[in-house]
Amino acid sequence: MKNILLFIYICTALTLADGKQEIKHFIIEENGIEIKVLYPNKIKEGDKIILMGIMKNKYKYARMGGLTLSFPQFRYTKGTYAKNTFDTISSYSPPDKIYSGIVKKNIRSKYYMIEGWENKWKKWQSKQFLVEVDIPSGIDNLLIDIRGILVVGKNKSNSREIPIPKKSRKKDQQGYAVNQLIIPIEKRSAYKKKIEKPVEKNTPKQSVTGTGFFIGTDTLITNHHVVEECKQIEVIRNGYRAEAKIKSLDKINDLAVLKATKNNQNFLKFRSGKGIRIGATIIAIGYPLGDLLGTNIKLTLGNISSLTGLVNDSTKLQLTAPVQHGNSGGPLLDNYGNVVGVIYAGLKNDVAQNVNLAIKSSVARMFLDANDVNYSLDSNRSKKEVVDIADEAKKSIVQVICK
Repeated sequence: MKNILLFIYICTALTLADGKQEIKHFIIEENGIEIKVLYPNKIKEGDKIILMGIMKNKYKYARMGGLTLSFPQFRYTKGTYAKNTFDTISSYSPPDKIYSGIVKKNIRSKYYMIEGWENKWKKWQSKQFLVEVDIPSGIDNLLIDIRGILVVGKNKSNSREIPIPKKSRKKDQQGYAVNQLIIPIEKRSAYKKKIEKPVEKNTPKQSVTGTGFFIGTDTLITNHHVVEECKQIEVIRNGYRAEAKIKSLDKINDLAVLKATKNNQNFLKFRSGKGIRIGATIIAIGYPLGDLLGTNIKLTLGNISSLTGLVNDSTKLQLTAPVQHGNSGGPLLDNYGNVVGVIYAGLKNDVAQNVNLAIKSSVARMFLDANDVNYSLDSNRSKKEVVDIADEAKKSIVQVICK
């Protein structure tokens, strides 16, 4: 029954990515270890897909073991993982450091890699994780390097390592032997030509609007999708107007840092210390539906309904505060006035009611750290009235106009 439910879950997950419930699997079986990788039947360039890596221990007893999937074509992009049942899971992408047992030292990561580790791995027990990745354009095949290892024996003195594969001409960035899965990628170019509608050259491009918030006097954060096609960016609020340039982008996590041409003396601080808890009161502030609701800043209240996003995405939060088009990139604040997330999406009501999503502040801070962008933390735990939070925060929040 458990395996049937797992298969149903896999089909459901892959439907989100591919629109079909057809899946394929790649199996490696050697030395008392079995590894499966499940992936969609058809993959097109530019698709966002979900893969599942599964490893089963057929040995009597293993002190520990691990499964690694590497993506040698993903030098500048990475994926996100979810539905993990390993004891620990880690992912690496340039310029992260990873340990190589071959050279006995840390090396710089060359491309995206994810690995799960299990302690006291029992016989016939399977462990798995999901990986969501964006398929790069311009590739004919998706390459995935696969390897696993078990450490068997009751203690360190008599333990031995059992790798899978034992030998291979293919090596990963750490120098270990791997089996390489090659998945054909369908091109979109011919398909696009059939469905694209002609665009009048004289038709003016409409502006796209979102929200952003200052984290320094001239630095602000918003969503990648708000500014990805901008030729010109303007940021405005009551009493402030400036142009802005893109400083850093993160397409995978949907984040962007902008640098304004004019200083803004007010900025928001990120929450420090313990993370937000499920059920906590939160405040969403931004500029939704500007043309319809007016250009003044808007505020909605709600609660944290889940500490993970869709498909158990650990980089996201679910919230009940209503958000609309134009809220994207705005701050999610706790009842101390500190940033706990960046609003980025909401599900349509015909899919699920009152389910909205934000990128966790910890993810935003990692993005800022990776790009040497300064920001401030606040450990204040004195609750404030919503009206006071709004009065203070609105001076740091701007409408982002993409032209």
